[in-house]
Amino acid sequence: MMAVTIALGSACSAARFELRAAPARPFDVAIVPGCPSEDDGSLSRCQKGRALWAARLWELGWADHFITSGSAVYTPYVEAEALAAALTALGVPASRIYLEPNALHTDENLYYSLQIARSLGFHRIVVASNGATFDCLMLEDWGQPASAYTMDIEWVKARGAKSGALLDGVRARRAGDWVPLVERERARTRVSGRHRPPSFLLYPGLGLMRTNGERWIPAGAPLAPPRRTWAAALAGG
Repeated sequence: MMAVTIALGSACSAARFELRAAPARPFDVAIVPGCPSEDDGSLSRCQKGRALWAARLWELGWADHFITSGSAVYTPYVEAEALAAALTALGVPASRIYLEPNALHTDENLYYSLQIARSLGFHRIVVASNGATFDCLMLEDWGQPASAYTMDIEWVKARGAKSGALLDGVRARRAGDWVPLVERERARTRVSGRHRPPSFLLYPGLGLMRTNGERWIPAGAPLAPPRRTWAAALAGG
């Protein structure tokens, strides 16, 4: 019963982050959490959906910059780069996209991206994804007010039918040093001295941690947050 109550409470509190109309002024940055590419490096349905949804914020003038997040996790293709390539194919300038290429899980997507945003002086943050309101709860845990444009699946399907062909030829870069996720997690544990619980245990437990006044802090964040744009990456910088 306690688990159900915590879950319902989290859902109710998460709803307050949700936006459906234009902000009073554009957000400094939109965080776009990663998901895996296909085995040949082409964009997955998840990546196409998130890119289409995030690009809408640019088209509407609701976000000035983007942070695409994700390492090469389940496939040898860097998720942050795949999303960045998709956004540029949809018209977002490469100079407005920052890469977060280290995250292995959603909590890391958000925490590592937050460190980049803060290093750049970005204070007004929005999350563009499916499940984005729960992402905002984690950002709030780390002292960062945030808002969410949770993906409108029907809108994405309709837009994909019109402009999805722009994304069909996008291919992500294959990471030459890729190793399976389990090995990378073991290496992080050795370095940090902390074992990360599996996501299916960690995420439901975050609500209980909040009620106890505890906060989850992901390990493995770079000491100096990367501030590399997709434009710089394309230029080889």
